[in-house]
Amino acid sequence: MAAESEHWSRQKEVVKTNRPIAFLAFLVKYVPFPFLSFCTFFVSFFYYVCARKARMYCRLYQKQLCAYVGKKHTRVHTFAQIYSFSLSIVEKVSAWSEKIHLESIEFQDDDVVDLKKVLGQGKGAYILASHLGNSELLRCLATLHETGVDRSIPVTAIMDMNASEFNKTVKKINPDSAVHLVNSADIGIETIEELQDSVHNGGLVVIGADRTSPKAPDRTLSCDFLGKQAQYPYGAFLLAFLLEAPVYFVFALRKKTVMFRPKYAMYVQKAKTPLVATRRERMERMKDLCGEFVKIMQKLCILYPYQWYNFYNYWQ
Repeated sequence: MAAESEHWSRQKEVVKTNRPIAFLAFLVKYVPFPFLSFCTFFVSFFYYVCARKARMYCRLYQKQLCAYVGKKHTRVHTFAQIYSFSLSIVEKVSAWSEKIHLESIEFQDDDVVDLKKVLGQGKGAYILASHLGNSELLRCLATLHETGVDRSIPVTAIMDMNASEFNKTVKKINPDSAVHLVNSADIGIETIEELQDSVHNGGLVVIGADRTSPKAPDRTLSCDFLGKQAQYPYGAFLLAFLLEAPVYFVFALRKKTVMFRPKYAMYVQKAKTPLVATRRERMERMKDLCGEFVKIMQKLCILYPYQWYNFYNYWQ
């Protein structure tokens, strides 16, 4: 079991074909969200019954979360997480299809004002996101002129997946999108210089900081999450000290599991960890930054218990 779960956690996120996404984009365009939400329930039930690994890892996470907050775990918790994940796929496509707008999002932190000020001045920022909630909301709002800032924000997303297929998929949904994907496995000195240029020219660099890289499984930072030690990607936090840009933690969560008019809560918090450090100080500062990120993520996991989309043994 341990070997199997380790293999699962090392798998790359792959977009093999954009046909299913194109079909979903068609449905999103012409079918009302309440009906899609209703249909998604039955798709989720089929997935719950047939997808043994996903069900197993959802149950593992829900048991840990329930134990941490002092609740009794039931099968309903596991199914609710799978259903929430299915809804998130619809929401991602809806966002790229321009069916979700700024008025659908309620910002929960004052630091969003600070981020808008930075972007309004033509500067950029480094965003630490996660697989909690829907990180696509930030990316698509930024590239489709929906940030409340009077300019389109170029976005560079660092992910461990096939860059060309992802870009084709997004362009298929919306040709006006301006997101640029960088494969985390390809990052080197030249790439870091390009990322530095991007933020200095007013762009956003976004990375999911809650999943380790299959290319560097041993380069991690350890931090307590829901009562157990978990591993986090070393490179994601190292970049915060190399890009010379302000760092923000951003999480976008669905306010209710089912609704007729979807509303989202977006949490934007500026990192408090000092980002200017000598090489000797850097490791401790990176650990502090990681701890700050995980503390916020843990708080939101408790508030939104079914919107966690890491389907592997997170504490192995």
